[in-house]
Amino acid sequence: MEATQYLRMVVVLLSLIIFSRLRFGASKSKGVSIKLIPIDSRESPLYQPNLTHHERVEKRVNITLAKAKLTKLRFTQNATFGDDKHMTALDRQYYFYIALMMIGHPIHFVYLMVDTGSHLTWTQCEPCISCFYQSCPIYDSQASPSYQKVNCDHPLCNYNEPQSPFQCVNGDCFYSLTYGCAPSVSGPTKGNFSMETFHFMNTEGGYVELTVLFGCSYDNGYFYFSDQPDNKISGILGLDTGPTSLVSQLHETIGDVFSYCIVPYDQFYPFDVHSHILRFGEDVQLLEGNIPTTHYLTFVDRSAYFLDLIDISVGNYRLRLPSGSFDARLGNGFFIDSAAPFTTLTTSATTGLNIFELVTAAFSRYYDPFLVRLPTTGFHFNLCYMHRQDFRVFLSLTFHFRGADYEVQSRFVHIQYNEGFFCVAILPDPLISMLGANYMPNMRIIHNREISAIQFYPEECALDHF
Repeated sequence: MEATQYLRMVVVLLSLIIFSRLRFGASKSKGVSIKLIPIDSRESPLYQPNLTHHERVEKRVNITLAKAKLTKLRFTQNATFGDDKHMTALDRQYYFYIALMMIGHPIHFVYLMVDTGSHLTWTQCEPCISCFYQSCPIYDSQASPSYQKVNCDHPLCNYNEPQSPFQCVNGDCFYSLTYGCAPSVSGPTKGNFSMETFHFMNTEGGYVELTVLFGCSYDNGYFYFSDQPDNKISGILGLDTGPTSLVSQLHETIGDVFSYCIVPYDQFYPFDVHSHILRFGEDVQLLEGNIPTTHYLTFVDRSAYFLDLIDISVGNYRLRLPSGSFDARLGNGFFIDSAAPFTTLTTSATTGLNIFELVTAAFSRYYDPFLVRLPTTGFHFNLCYMHRQDFRVFLSLTFHFRGADYEVQSRFVHIQYNEGFFCVAILPDPLISMLGANYMPNMRIIHNREISAIQFYPEECALDHF
């Protein structure tokens, strides 16, 4: 995106805000929304138009594998802030979504990488001691009258606790965060723990102003957000389960419910990926009646929503897995993460079973008599077949959670390639099993923290927009 395009986008958004102010003023709605932009979407500042479909799939695979690897590190090692090893684990290929946020007075636009594995939201700030390059203007805290530093008495400035990223200097709360571990360390980022007005859109067509705790980073080490010279990313949007994350902060003012609905890849320009809306509070419009509901578990040292997965069905064939195969209290369990492009299944469950092999074997028993199977050399997906024009009956996949069945339609279970073949879109991992974004299209996913549950129902996600 050229500088003129960026300025044009800013003018359009400012016009929308001014129009909203004239019509609605500051909205009194207790719901807010954020647009999440996949990095390979045409709306993304990191979009690479020359990538082929195969290269785009490979990029999503690499993001998933990196996320699984770093999630495993976070689950199996203790975070130690004393030596700047923040094991929420940022990796060069870890991120899938970008958010365009509006902060301060006057409004300043910042692109932030969305991280479902970290707590603190931060952006680069002027006056800057050491900042990495960004082509968009850096947020100037001194130019915004709504900006405030957080003092050491704030309950979330827990500088006396072990492994805390915070420290108290002359009454002000400071932080220092490094993401990942050697040799893939990013950072550190250092600055003032602060408060500022964030501006959010809502379903009424207006905007909501909320005071948000965030990091004003003025001293930054190495961060790799883009392999393009025109970097527009200025920081991180933390969306994990920790107390300083945006999700946790918003529950204090607008409730403990958030949701999203992912648009299928194939509904727009071929192989394009479109944005979806992350909705909070009253912006989440629940269906009347009974909604499929399954309760989740969270752990202090593992920032994820673990689901009680009892069994899996491939088409009508139920695997009949032993009880406890995905017990998060005994092993790594099964969790949901829309920031992972693809779904993974463990090759070594708590019960010792290779779940990935059992699932792919069920698919192969069905497809092998009808289709030509391809060798897996050169592909990350283990099970691929040549298309046959007269073959139409593809298998669905159902995750049987305690209390609710989650069915993935056959069109989303597989990934289609231009070269005339398709693959079952599941990746193996030694430990990590997670429900990724590829198995969520056209499904309204609700994180209802009021009842500690995930709720879901089918929806035409292309209709969910501002």
